[in-house]
Amino acid sequence: MRYESDIDRADRGHEESRAQVFAKEASLGDAAADVAAEAIAKAVENRGRCTVMMAAAPSQAPLLAALSRRVGLPWQQVEIYHMDEYLGLPPGAPQLFSEWLRAHLVGVDYRAFHAIDGSASDAEAEAERYASALEAAGTFDLTFLGVGVNGHLAFNEPGQASLDDPEAVRVVDLETLSRQQQVDEGLFASLDVVPRQAITVTVPALLRTRQCLLSALGESKAPAVARMMRGPISMDCPASAVRLVPDARFFFTADAATGLLETAT
Repeated sequence: MRYESDIDRADRGHEESRAQVFAKEASLGDAAADVAAEAIAKAVENRGRCTVMMAAAPSQAPLLAALSRRVGLPWQQVEIYHMDEYLGLPPGAPQLFSEWLRAHLVGVDYRAFHAIDGSASDAEAEAERYASALEAAGTFDLTFLGVGVNGHLAFNEPGQASLDDPEAVRVVDLETLSRQQQVDEGLFASLDVVPRQAITVTVPALLRTRQCLLSALGESKAPAVARMMRGPISMDCPASAVRLVPDARFFFTADAATGLLETAT
């Protein structure tokens, strides 16, 4: 594990050797943006375009803020997708993940933004439509991820997700812990107004990426981060599957990495 001070510590396994811990969220965002900017530029240079799958959550705000400030990135060759969306919210609602991402990609003139329509009258048909869009996109160049307090990945919930899911996109029921997280993060006023269902990209579809960057902020994420990094790769903690991506990078604030730092030497 690497620390903001750049002091090398003992390698605690392959996964943690790919992790960095930061005292400040802004420093985390800058470091993650460095990696993302390089990946975007490389993809455009090699293929003429770049496909990026983005999570929409407070954990992504430092990265997106830093990336939006980068000068000279070939955004007009970048296509953006997002990985989950609530069902039942009205179009334009600020809690929609597509709206959240657009609001945080400040001044970014991207080539295209491919959105899940959470207001679609037929959710299953919308999941199929988005799955077709993902199939057309192929392997993503870059994926931005977070981890839920219960270990969810996108809205793939513990015990419900599958590593060999044959579907790329599904309609899912949200656990109470996942819904409460949205209230605790200030995105909804109370639990009763948080949607109970969502459309999510499944775990195996999320892993179809050349590189992924996972960010976690805050003390509330510490137990999930410890399970994700040190527990078995299991759908009891869907985020643990990110360790299967050969070029996965992990960016944690110190309070989110408490469970790792306690035994680091």
